Amino acid sequence: MTSPQSIHEQYSPVPKPPKPSRFGALAWTALILGIVGVVGSPIIILNNLTAVAAGVGLVLGVIALFGTRKVLAVAGTALCVLAVVFTVMAQAAAVKELDEIIGGTTNEGRVGSGGTTAQTDAAQTPPTWGQRYTWRDGLAVEVSAPTTCAPGQYAAPQGVVRGAKVTVTIVNGTDKAFDTALLSLGDAQFDGRKAESVFDSNGPCGGGGFESTTVLPGKTYTYESAFSVGAQPGELQITLQPGFGDDKAVFVGQA
Repeated sequence: MTSPQSIHEQYSPVPKPPKPSRFGALAWTALILGIVGVVGSPIIILNNLTAVAAGVGLVLGVIALFGTRKVLAVAGTALCVLAVVFTVMAQAAAVKELDEIIGGTTNEGRVGSGGTTAQTDAAQTPPTWGQRYTWRDGLAVEVSAPTTCAPGQYAAPQGVVRGAKVTVTIVNGTDKAFDTALLSLGDAQFDGRKAESVFDSNGPCGGGGFESTTVLPGKTYTYESAFSVGAQPGELQITLQPGFGDDKAVFVGQA
């Protein structure tokens, strides 16, 4: 005779197998790729690869949102988005820094009256004729007000309408000797157009500003440079840079 307990065990329902996880593997993959992307985002060059991985993880995470591991999928998707954003920010900052290294910053030094210690921020008040621009290391430069000069017969370029000659004074306030050949005096503009340097070594406009000598600490050195400008007075802009990638001093005034 069968006992009631045996009958109950015989007819008791069989437990259902656990419901399989849908897209669970994709959710985990998205989470892992998101973590990799965030960790690698500050590392330049490598973050190109980790950003691609985060992009793949983002796609997988979106698909996994339709599965059973929704919380995991949301976390993975969010991390992948953050990884891409952090990578873009890191690369933008790197490009900006590289541009400053290659091209140099502009007017980040100090400006003061000629012959005196610089006092004001050049970014707010660009230097003009007769003022002194001082770089952070103590090197300084002054540019005099332009005077008109008539280029000689053999001056270059030919056909100069009017020459504007300035006197450049280098003041070495650093603790090291400075080679004047490193001071780039170029990128001159007159009324929004390029103002070419005038080379007139034996004429009234001078040799064109190329000087190569050594200025000892605490010493000064002066030379002249001329530029081709229009017949009528206008605004002249002269840029000086003491070395590749260094800050540029931009003097602006009438000529």
